[in-house]
Amino acid sequence: MFSALADPTRRRLLDSLFERDGRTLGELVDAVPEMGRFGVMKHLRVLEGADLVSTRRVGREKHHYLNPVPIRRLHDRWLDKYRTRSADLLLDVARSAEYLEAITVTATTAPAFVSTIYIRATPETVWRALTESDFTRRYYYGSTIETDWQPGSPYTMTIEGEVHIEGRILEADPPRRLVQTFHAIWEEAVRAEPATRVTWEIEPAMPGVSKLTLVHEQLESAPETKAQVVEGWTLILSGLKTLLETGKGLSA
Repeated sequence: MFSALADPTRRRLLDSLFERDGRTLGELVDAVPEMGRFGVMKHLRVLEGADLVSTRRVGREKHHYLNPVPIRRLHDRWLDKYRTRSADLLLDVARSAEYLEAITVTATTAPAFVSTIYIRATPETVWRALTESDFTRRYYYGSTIETDWQPGSPYTMTIEGEVHIEGRILEADPPRRLVQTFHAIWEEAVRAEPATRVTWEIEPAMPGVSKLTLVHEQLESAPETKAQVVEGWTLILSGLKTLLETGKGLSA
């Protein structure tokens, strides 16, 4: 990751995605006018290899998204313990990447938030972590899930006896794909907004390692929900990875 960030052109591409996420290759080429299309593609492959950029196809186009999870982990491991008062402001600017609010290129076609992580666990274990309360209590704000995981069935996520999220299961294909509606009801501002859609995609990446992609769509019609969940997803994904790899959550 440090090697990927060392190149100024790659930092410009990340800055461009920070300003507006979900850009196509053509739009990123325009952001680096002195470089040709193949040069930009080469740099994007390096950023994807470092997990700093996630991609998703929408029709015939490939959209690129800044992936905040590795940046959060880099900050926690290498920056936070060395910070001093004089460096707080600069490091807080860097840390703000983990709270990135993705903006769609076209609200009707491009997903609003996409994040990918690699977890040292099998797809079956990742699926259990997403669907069983014994796991979610330890990384998902202490929440429990109630549903039978059948398409069309309702589900709820409850914290300390209070329902915070409700929705319906749209697709359930263990251990590969889970699609559900997502209606936040933890406060009045988000309760008044329509339900959105969350997709979890699990793929084997290499022996013993799974690739987990989260896609949160339809947020253009739920701006308050969007403002609140982007930061939350980063924490949840980090907690899920930490739990499955170490057996411990991020906090007691």
